[in-house]
Amino acid sequence: MSTILRNFYHNLKEPVLICDALQPESGMYCNKAFKSIFSDIDIQNCMQAVRKLDYKFYFEFCLIDSENLKTYSPLINALERKENFHLYGRYQKNEREFLYFLISAFSVKKYRILYFYDITNEVIVKKLQNENERLKIQNQEFLNTNSKAQNQAVKMALLNRIATSISKTIDLNDMINTAIKELGIIFGAKKVYFAKRVADAAGEAFEAEYLYPCEKPDGRVGGEILKYDKNTIDDILDNKISIQVCLKEAENSLKPMKTPCTRIILPVMYKESTVAVIVILTAKKHIEDIEKELMTGVSMQISSAITQAMLFKDVSDKKEELQTALTELKETQLQLINSEKMASLGQLIASVAHEINTPLASICANNEISKRFFESGNVFDNDTIDILKDTNSVDADAIKRITNLVQSLKRFVRLDEMVSQSANINEELDLTLNLLRHKLKKDIKLVKNYGEISLVECYPNMLNQVFLNILMNAIQSIEKRASVENAGLSGAGSCYIGEIIISTEIIESNLLVKIQDNGLGIKDEDKKKIFQAGFTTKKVGEGTGLGLAICKKIIEKHNGEITFDSKSYRTKDGSIAKTTIFEIKLPAF
Repeated sequence: MSTILRNFYHNLKEPVLICDALQPESGMYCNKAFKSIFSDIDIQNCMQAVRKLDYKFYFEFCLIDSENLKTYSPLINALERKENFHLYGRYQKNEREFLYFLISAFSVKKYRILYFYDITNEVIVKKLQNENERLKIQNQEFLNTNSKAQNQAVKMALLNRIATSISKTIDLNDMINTAIKELGIIFGAKKVYFAKRVADAAGEAFEAEYLYPCEKPDGRVGGEILKYDKNTIDDILDNKISIQVCLKEAENSLKPMKTPCTRIILPVMYKESTVAVIVILTAKKHIEDIEKELMTGVSMQISSAITQAMLFKDVSDKKEELQTALTELKETQLQLINSEKMASLGQLIASVAHEINTPLASICANNEISKRFFESGNVFDNDTIDILKDTNSVDADAIKRITNLVQSLKRFVRLDEMVSQSANINEELDLTLNLLRHKLKKDIKLVKNYGEISLVECYPNMLNQVFLNILMNAIQSIEKRASVENAGLSGAGSCYIGEIIISTEIIESNLLVKIQDNGLGIKDEDKKKIFQAGFTTKKVGEGTGLGLAICKKIIEKHNGEITFDSKSYRTKDGSIAKTTIFEIKLPAF
């Protein structure tokens, strides 16, 4: 290499590597800058030095026309090729230090020169500029986000203020007055109208109902009609907010305003239809975006509040209707209970009359005997006195029987005993049995398995009706079975004796009353309908079909439960018998 060429490259600030293009392995030259910057490279052989450099360089772009990509080296390729070209590379000097170079490869006579132009500062500056731009963009986005957040916070605060004011009342009038007052304060409005949509021969129109500020305490005004141009009406009906600078409050206003003002019309929706508008007349010339968003939110808020108020009014009206219907239903139910009670009583009249006639006949006979003794004028001897004592004792028992029967009957037919009170269910069962005494004498065995029970809070008169209905059904079922089994038999003998078993007990804070009979039983197809109103298996005139349905309602009124079971079983003598058990469960405490 000539001295001139060597001296030219030797003092350059950029690293330079020179080798013989024909024999790159034979020797090489590197300047002082190369040795300084690439001091970690042992420079003995040109190709070896280049391979070491290549190992620590990273190239983003390079030629890939080599046959073997695994062994391809951009720097070696730069030495071996004849063409001039450039490479951008990053050199890792140490673990945390990186240098960036623009490597130019060119030929001068028989020499191949690699010129490493250091662009590290330019790259760093570029990165800093890019980072600065990115930070600027992020900062601007943050400022925009912060501004939006502040605007949103202001909007939400105003909406919350209006919503809070509206939510303090469920009265529609108060709600509207509160809404227009808040809007008037927020926009510094001269006037704020609330006007409902009305039908008009000339087109759509609105009738003003409320005004802020208003001289009247309730905010109501005298029904002024407000009309607007077609475009405004179209926006209102399309649920869009209309904002216009105008000289008139409405198109049909007779007098213009002294100064122009901004007219804002908010549509009020109910069930997806415009039912009213809120008209704001303000001196503000420009409406900010946040105020437009606020108005949209307010419009939705007021529409929602009015919808809720209207729905609440509808619910209140429905509630009153249901309350009236419920009262009528209770009265009808009470009438049905009383009617069924009278029907049951009608079936007992013959038995009651017979029960009264028997002791009454005894009293009459004894009274005739006493009369004869007194009219005879004879002195009463001891035998006569004993006879009179016996007749008096018989009369006392007869009178007691009549008295008990009359008291039971009076208590049963009382229709005004509808107050809950404490009662002994065993005593109430006995009271009901007193009315059925005559029917129970006809080949029906009564077994009472009363347990020791506490007083129960109940409606005794109603429970007596339940007991009477079930017991009468049991008696009639036994009588029908006896009639069936005795059919065809000669004489008056009976081959069947019925049995009714009544038991009471306390189990797990509940009072259980069981009434069991061995009558005809209940057919499987009738079991699902037994508590249905109107269903009966009796002949026309014998039953109303309401007895057990009313019994179920009465027990439910006591927060209790009534169930039954009817099944067949085989007796000791091998015959088939049937049994029906009604179980009543009542809260005991």
